[in-house]
Amino acid sequence: MPLTSHQRSQLFSQLATLEHAGILPAQAFAMTGRDLPADARQALAQTAAALAKGADLAKAGQNNGLWLPWEARLVRAAATGGRLESLYKRLSEHYASRAQLFGRLKSRLVFPFLMLTLASFVAPFPALFQGTIGAGGYLLRAIAPPLLLYGGLRFLAFAYRQQLAREETSATGSKLLRVIPILGGLLARQQRRDGLFSLLLLLESGVPVLEALPLAGKSVADPLLRARFAGAAAALADNRSGIAETLHRYGVVDDAGATALFASGEAAGRLDDVIRHQLRQWDARLELQWDTLAEWVPRLLYAAVAGFMIMGIVSGFSGMTRPL
Repeated sequence: MPLTSHQRSQLFSQLATLEHAGILPAQAFAMTGRDLPADARQALAQTAAALAKGADLAKAGQNNGLWLPWEARLVRAAATGGRLESLYKRLSEHYASRAQLFGRLKSRLVFPFLMLTLASFVAPFPALFQGTIGAGGYLLRAIAPPLLLYGGLRFLAFAYRQQLAREETSATGSKLLRVIPILGGLLARQQRRDGLFSLLLLLESGVPVLEALPLAGKSVADPLLRARFAGAAAALADNRSGIAETLHRYGVVDDAGATALFASGEAAGRLDDVIRHQLRQWDARLELQWDTLAEWVPRLLYAAVAGFMIMGIVSGFSGMTRPL
């Protein structure tokens, strides 16, 4: 039951409202999600039924496909600490921000996709006019490029949601993502941010940092970053050094400024506050970087469309000018 970021934001917003109103979880889950897809409504109903029988909130939601694995850990911690409303609000804000980002990327790709579709129908026309291809060949050449692009984008979106559900990618897949120019580094920074965000939510739910750090590491898909979280957690358990220094040494945080900020917050007993402050700074930078990528991808597509049209038209007319 992979929901979109917008749908997850709506779900957590409704749950936060019902939690604030003091409605019991079993009733809340039966009342919410009317605007969600049928399988999501079924999962909510099954979760509500399990809760009415005394099931654990985190386990019931995850068993019925409602929570993602990292959400289930957060819900379990927040329910234990009596902070479900705060968690629901934070998750709603998180997914709303993610939905806005995806919406901007999608809107900027619509026009280039339409241009590619137009180019696909124009480029093979000279060959059709010349008679070197028939109507079937023309339709194949015209329809194949936009269908392949659309199918590829849909596959990437599906793979992203499946990766969230599995919560881990293969080592090979992770290495391939890291070597992609620009995008690989951006995805790595985004995952590091998401890992620290999970750590913050666990700390806000009252989980001690020694328990929160390995749990937060499980929320990232990159095996290398997961290993860094695990190594930092083991080092902290052995009391080898402070939290900020350990996070920096094991590569969980690679920003010297952030490390210094974390050290000051750790010394003052306000680690969650400084992590929250640092996340706001990272979010602003990442938003700018994603927007920059969203500006340049359409330009590259425009260049590809222009090249595709020129090649198709030139090859078609060159065939028409050959002597009989």
